[in-house]
Amino acid sequence: MLKPILKQFLFLFLLLGSANLSAQSFDDLKRKNGKNAFEEDWLKVFVRYTSANSKYTPNYSGFTINVAIREDNSKKWGLRTRYENPTLGDLFYSIVNLSKDIKNGTSTKEVYDDHAHGGGFLGWYQVYLNAYTSGKLIISPGITMGDYIYGSRYDKGNGKKDYDPNGYYFAVGPAIMASYVINKKLWLDGYINYDISVVKVKNDSVDPDYKKPSFMSIGADLNTTYKFFGGFRINKLIDKGINKDNSSRLDISFGMCF
Repeated sequence: MLKPILKQFLFLFLLLGSANLSAQSFDDLKRKNGKNAFEEDWLKVFVRYTSANSKYTPNYSGFTINVAIREDNSKKWGLRTRYENPTLGDLFYSIVNLSKDIKNGTSTKEVYDDHAHGGGFLGWYQVYLNAYTSGKLIISPGITMGDYIYGSRYDKGNGKKDYDPNGYYFAVGPAIMASYVINKKLWLDGYINYDISVVKVKNDSVDPDYKKPSFMSIGADLNTTYKFFGGFRINKLIDKGINKDNSSRLDISFGMCF
């Protein structure tokens, strides 16, 4: 699943780079009030569709709401930041669905326990530095950091148990983001983040010597000067242990910037 998405991601940037030669610059992304849309808004509010798929456990999906923070700069060596805590949206999803179960006299707690793939209490944070800038293109390497909660519970014939990689992780790693101006009303942000788990909170129910996983995010946002935006993100678990779990989380978002 990851390789086809990565190929499409790279193809999109090559296509935009070779076509649309009359595209405007970042300075031309103006709102009606005269302010620059690329650098103006910092708060993103959106509706999101999330789908989580796993090798051993049932898949699940649903709609959530969430917020994120961004800060952009189009100048050479300028800093750009992103912050989001996906747990807020996941908590909303759990509360809504649990309320439905209580109303109907049923419970899906065991289903919720089967699979967890998301952020922790701190969320996900990236800092990028504009290493290359032109009128229409910015390439910004940086670092990503945050925490992850991952859980996988399934039955190997001896009842449901937790299996590695299972736990709460703190991670850090390299990141890169590229932005391209399509025209004076639209621009595209694409990014790849690679979070390497460096600390695992102790969990006595699993093997303490199991290799810690990594998490890769690939995504893109299409932004407009009308405040609306839409985007997707795939977060992929990279299991370095013997279980070779294969979990991915797809987030498709649509919302506004303020």
